[in-house]
Amino acid sequence: ARFQKYLNEPEESSEEAKKYRATIEEILAMMSPHRKGGPVFRDAVALLPRASSYPGDARLCDSLSNAIYTAMLAKRDVRGTKDLITAMEKEKKRVIGEADWKAKTDRDPSVGDSQPVGGGSGGGNGKNKTNSEATQTGRGVQSLDYVNKVKRIAEIEALKKGHQLKTEIKTELAKMQYQALMVQFFLQRRFEHVVMASRFYNQIWSDGDGALYLDDKSDLDKMFTESLGVSPTVSTLDSLANEAMHDVNKGVEAFIFLVEQDELESASKRLSESYMIGEFMPSINTLARTKKRKVLEFVRGSYALLNAIESKDFATATTQIKVLQSQAKDFDATKAQAAVATFSRASDMSIMMAKNHLAAGDVEKAREEIQKAMEVWPQNPKLTEFDRLVDAGGSMIRLRNDFDRLFAEKNYREVFKRQHELAPSIKNDSDRQEKFRQVIENIGTIELAIKGSEELGRLGQHYAAWEKLKPIYDRFPDDPNLNQVMTQMQGKASAFTNALDRASSLEENGNIGSSLSWFYRAKDLHPGSTMATDGIKRLVDRALNLN
Repeated sequence: ARFQKYLNEPEESSEEAKKYRATIEEILAMMSPHRKGGPVFRDAVALLPRASSYPGDARLCDSLSNAIYTAMLAKRDVRGTKDLITAMEKEKKRVIGEADWKAKTDRDPSVGDSQPVGGGSGGGNGKNKTNSEATQTGRGVQSLDYVNKVKRIAEIEALKKGHQLKTEIKTELAKMQYQALMVQFFLQRRFEHVVMASRFYNQIWSDGDGALYLDDKSDLDKMFTESLGVSPTVSTLDSLANEAMHDVNKGVEAFIFLVEQDELESASKRLSESYMIGEFMPSINTLARTKKRKVLEFVRGSYALLNAIESKDFATATTQIKVLQSQAKDFDATKAQAAVATFSRASDMSIMMAKNHLAAGDVEKAREEIQKAMEVWPQNPKLTEFDRLVDAGGSMIRLRNDFDRLFAEKNYREVFKRQHELAPSIKNDSDRQEKFRQVIENIGTIELAIKGSEELGRLGQHYAAWEKLKPIYDRFPDDPNLNQVMTQMQGKASAFTNALDRASSLEENGNIGSSLSWFYRAKDLHPGSTMATDGIKRLVDRALNLN
């Protein structure tokens, strides 16, 4: 249905559409790595709001602009944090220098410079005594000031590590958010936006880290990993988007050529493939409607052929095959013709066997064979010939065949109309009698309900008339008379039916309060409504159970 809608749509040739495509091309050119002088980041970003103003963009350029702004803010915060870390590193080095100086030079003047006890003859013993006294005076590495400096160095290092961790987290979060938007663009088949986002990404983060942050167990990660064999990256998305755009453009070129050659079957396949991949590509949106309409006629004919075969209308299928062959030179009718021939031959064979059994006086076997023929091809013209043969052999067989045919076609109204004519022909057949009884009871129930609802309608009670008929309609939605009456009543009771539909929809979604209010609205329109009363009671009980 979506593809057929596209085939009916006019090409996007307005000035606004042309300006939008020119803007997108300009952004891509500005951000191209091959641009002389390099990409122009700021100028390209400035064009995004202009592109987002076009309705066909769906504000995606706005989303990209916001993602870029968020990434730049995060990057600015990261630069500020790096400056802070640099300052902290300088402070740490300064404190380390002071601590080292204090450890080397801080001595008690009365001890550190004195002569060893006992003069020169004391040797090494005198020197050890002097050093021991110096270390016990609260100076050098034993001083509180030195200990505090060591603590300060540890504090600065811890703060620096914390800020470094925050910097890494901010960077990763910014990348994750940006990449999520890129993946969204890719899944939405907005391939031009993927390429733009990729080029902006490489300008924002030039560290070379382009790995996509995907959950290892997610379907998306499996899709990329299983198809590519490696973990996906930003460059992967860019490459896949460019490849998709190339395939779409080539597919459109092939479509145009095939249409010119009247090869509409191949043309419809190429265009369908290109549309499914690149629904929002310029080459798809600017395709002339006159060319698409040629394919549309062929596609409709193809669907008509499939429907005819599925519904076993082989006469229509045969006609449709000829029409398609005249429209498209490349239409391959082999499978369709084989299906029609197979089923037609099977039905004809059963009719022939039925004639033989009828000639031999075996009515039961003739009935079985004709039943097979109707199941294979209900509208086989030779069934009419068989009916004439049955007429010649006896009216009861003809009437039984009529009943079987009408029942197979689900033409229950005709059975009801001819009930007095058909009843005698099946009085000794319990299976047919049960089917006949069920048809008469069902049609009788329908007619009784229709008369009752019409009487209420004449009294102006349209809501009550509709509600009386609704349960019967739910049981027999295919009855043509009931459908006609129900359609007429639907318009007169639209306010009431809309309220009930709204209430039921909200109830299915779990919105108990809103659903209850709509049931009360229906109750207000039709105070005697059983459906509204039951809905209110059901929701009240449900609410009480929840509480």
